Amino acid sequence: MSVTAKQTYRAKVKLEVFYTGGATALSPDGQHLACACGDEVKVVTLASGTIVHTLPGDSEPVTALAYSAKGDRLFTTSRSLLQRSWDVATGRSLRSWKGHLAPVVGLSADDSGALLASCSADRSVRVWDTAGGFCTHVFTGHKGVVFTVLFQPGQLTVMSGGDDGEVRVWDLVTKSCIHVLQGHLSAVTSLSLATDGWTVVSGSRDRTARVWDLRSGTAIATVPVHEAVEGVLALPAGALFPAAKAGKKAVNFVTAGERGRLRAWRSDTGRCLYEQAEHPGGLPAGGELTWAALLPGGSGVVAATGDCRFQLFHPQKAGEEAGPPLALVRQLVGNNDEVTDIRFVGPLEAPTHLAVTTNSPAIRLFDTDALGCTLSLEGHSGIVLGMDVLEQPPVSASGAPHGTLLLTGSKDNTMRLWQLPGGRCLGIGEGHIASVSAVALSRRGPKFAVSGGADKLLKVWDLPGALLEGGGGDGPAAMRVTAAVAAHDKDINAIAVAPNDAFVASASQDRTAKVWRLPALSLVATLRGHKRGVWDVAFSPVDQAVATASGDKTVRLWSLADGSCLRTLEGHTASALRCAFLSAGTQLLSAGADGLVKLWGVRTGECLSTFDEHEGKVWA
Repeated sequence: MSVTAKQTYRAKVKLEVFYTGGATALSPDGQHLACACGDEVKVVTLASGTIVHTLPGDSEPVTALAYSAKGDRLFTTSRSLLQRSWDVATGRSLRSWKGHLAPVVGLSADDSGALLASCSADRSVRVWDTAGGFCTHVFTGHKGVVFTVLFQPGQLTVMSGGDDGEVRVWDLVTKSCIHVLQGHLSAVTSLSLATDGWTVVSGSRDRTARVWDLRSGTAIATVPVHEAVEGVLALPAGALFPAAKAGKKAVNFVTAGERGRLRAWRSDTGRCLYEQAEHPGGLPAGGELTWAALLPGGSGVVAATGDCRFQLFHPQKAGEEAGPPLALVRQLVGNNDEVTDIRFVGPLEAPTHLAVTTNSPAIRLFDTDALGCTLSLEGHSGIVLGMDVLEQPPVSASGAPHGTLLLTGSKDNTMRLWQLPGGRCLGIGEGHIASVSAVALSRRGPKFAVSGGADKLLKVWDLPGALLEGGGGDGPAAMRVTAAVAAHDKDINAIAVAPNDAFVASASQDRTAKVWRLPALSLVATLRGHKRGVWDVAFSPVDQAVATASGDKTVRLWSLADGSCLRTLEGHTASALRCAFLSAGTQLLSAGADGLVKLWGVRTGECLSTFDEHEGKVWA
């Protein structure tokens, strides 16, 4: 019985950019995030990062966002000084207005939703009637940029913190400043009210947090937090850390800042109640926390990082295994930058995760259902350029857990072997003298790994059982080279291992691909014919054939028997960057710098379908 190969596909889920840094707001019900994405605002679900609404911009970057207390309105402002009110349910613009003389930095809505306060680089705080879009109050007095503004619930007062280190309290009835809270030595970046409504916590870049009494306008406590603070959250009584109850006049609060770690403090003693564990290998670039918000009822914390990730933390539940009081349960990646490689992880018939590398030293795993980030592998000190995956039985013959093996190569001149789903690094391969741009694992069980890179060398590495079952004890084990050869005249771009583990193919910028016999790396064939560098190579799963993708815009099929070109597939209008066999070797998929993915019939060489969902180069 013949089987007809599938020829049409549609996008199931998309990993899209929804946050490019800057303004962020959490909906009052904790279900959605509003995120600045260039000049647009993306509203996404906190559970999965799915985009619900895209609010169009005015060609200028978004600078501030705020939800109304009921969550039915979203207020936005951009560098053009235009402020807008949006209907959250429909994504429709309700009203717009201007008033400030410089970009707005912060927004805050009052409990009724009738008033909106804005603070600006023009050193002023303004209050607006949201229904009419007109200004009701203008407050001046700060000596620099005003970073944050906050209404006091149940009172006609507004608080603001600025670059001058002052916190000011403004009375809407008398239209005057009733308190100037001085003490900070640098910019006040965040304000948070305690549940009593009269105690406010301020966070500053002077590496302290201060607690103030709004009735008297005096300082209650000063807590050194030893980092520039970008977000401070006053906790409701018993929230997150029920065992650490504060006194009557004390408040527990959480800080987020330049160290990239959440920390909880008690104001009356200045004691640190909780500190998130340090990042392995130190704080990565973009790991600092730039914003934080408390989930409804103090049920958790969501924080934003400098590299556009959102981290969701929940307190440990009773009965769970011993661990940190706050556990990272989910990450949303707002901007992956340029994706350089992708691999499915899990059973071939139903993969559960997608491993993604970008212009970053980290490898991220996303679940295939909603593309939420479940794990981030950190260890490389340079951008990860390539990876390969090998599925294993759940347990080895000795009963030790196996899982999936993930091999990565990096600009730090090393490759690393990881065990999934735990994310443990089992081994490190050192020996290349330039970037490792291509890696591959044996296909019939974990026997060996192959690497190649900018040093033009092709190397085979041993994968002994001791390495796979435990690494180097307390840390990754050193991987051992069993064969090496100077393979090409220019950088090696890609490597592929044959399904029977007998051959390995390498593709190079020198316009050739070569086939080598394992394990000694003896040359079998040199595939010549491409007019530009060869970006990718793949073995057919059923035939004695190899496919290559090249910068000359073509994909070629080659015979392993004599190295002759069997077929040239033309159709891309720019470099062909990737190729892969599918449908039991009867079809070939190619991706190019023209943003197109093309499906080819291997026997006929005919282009069966073209997919144009991408807007830029398709690297993987």
